[in-house]
Amino acid sequence: MSTPTIAIVSDHETAGGAAVATRRIEASLRLGMPDWRIARIAFFGDENEHVGHRHILQPCESPLAMQLMRLPRKLMPSRFPRPASRAFAERSLKQALSEIRPDVIQLNNVHGAADWGWGPWMVETCLQFAPVVWTLHDMWSFTGRCAYAYDCERFVAGCDATCPTANEYPRLALEQIGPAWRERRTLYARHLQRLTIVTPSRWLASQARRGLFAEHRIDVIPYGVPAADQIPRREARMALGLAADGPVLLLAAVDLRERRKGAHILRELWSNKPHCPLTLLTMGSGVVPVADSPIRVHSLGYVADDRTKTLAYAAADALLHPAPVENLPNTVLEVMASGTPTIALPIGGLPELVRQGVTGWLAERATSDGLSEAIDAALRAIEFGVDMRATCRAVAMAEYSLRLQGERYRTLIEGVSPLIRDAQRSESGTTSRSAARRG
Repeated sequence: MSTPTIAIVSDHETAGGAAVATRRIEASLRLGMPDWRIARIAFFGDENEHVGHRHILQPCESPLAMQLMRLPRKLMPSRFPRPASRAFAERSLKQALSEIRPDVIQLNNVHGAADWGWGPWMVETCLQFAPVVWTLHDMWSFTGRCAYAYDCERFVAGCDATCPTANEYPRLALEQIGPAWRERRTLYARHLQRLTIVTPSRWLASQARRGLFAEHRIDVIPYGVPAADQIPRREARMALGLAADGPVLLLAAVDLRERRKGAHILRELWSNKPHCPLTLLTMGSGVVPVADSPIRVHSLGYVADDRTKTLAYAAADALLHPAPVENLPNTVLEVMASGTPTIALPIGGLPELVRQGVTGWLAERATSDGLSEAIDAALRAIEFGVDMRATCRAVAMAEYSLRLQGERYRTLIEGVSPLIRDAQRSESGTTSRSAARRG
């Protein structure tokens, strides 16, 4: 058998948590399957990346190309579809898959390219080429449009125009939400038995089973995280220009003003119960509202380079993670690998990561009051010298290493593709027989 090939499909290559998770899935596959060929298909690509077998499906045309294509598109629209359309996206995807000829397709987030025609239909198209392993990074695949449903339960029986978060990303016109949910239901009814569904957290698997993936097998494979550099806390604080006295809590998000990252909880947090002296180290755009003058805010702004992130993780006594909805956040895994514990709400997949006295402090209630009490408990423990660095790193490496993630995906993929499984067994048998003859 020729070298097995996996095609990894994702809307983004680098931007956003799902893109980071997808890149780590790819890295783990390269560790767990060094003898396999891995190709990547993405919509938004980073031109600074140099990865073999890479296909970027951006529908961009020069003014001259647009002019030349005007008449063919008018006369034969199905043969010459416009960019930013489903037909164009489907043709581009089929062309890429025809070139790659994958044995298995590992599908990830697609809704980041919805404005350019990407959508649930890609499952059906991918299945024309190979078995599909679909890793869900949020709830979008089984709702009418939202990535997280918050307290809404409409996704269980059917989303419709009464969606309470239609103006939030990913946006969709009210009249399209019901049809979008029904489109997913029809699509999965036709193909669900041929799909292999993976979620990173047990929580996301439970939500998927409540909705359109009810009674379907769902494999839980947690995200993997690279091993982190171990930087002494004092050294990291000096590098970032932080005062040496008092505890430091880290806040990290692309946009600290985003509701999904807990901006509304942060507004209430400090008015409920002041915590001082205290330094808030922030990574991300936006300003954190803090009225208590003894609480110092040290903003790093938006941080793209890994070195600064590593310093911030090492400098903090704990990560403060106020998100009200979440799957299995990369940031928590990253700080855990660096040896820093987390303070978080008991929502989503966070209870799977944040373990009391081992990797952090979990609030008893998913409210600003509950988080405030958890912060108090954490600050008292820090003052008394509680140190979770060793246990955080031990859990990260024992349960969330890239190598373990790769091994889990390899086992799953070999079970999904009979051709690959049989070939692997055949090669294993040949190796064993050769070894026996040599012996």
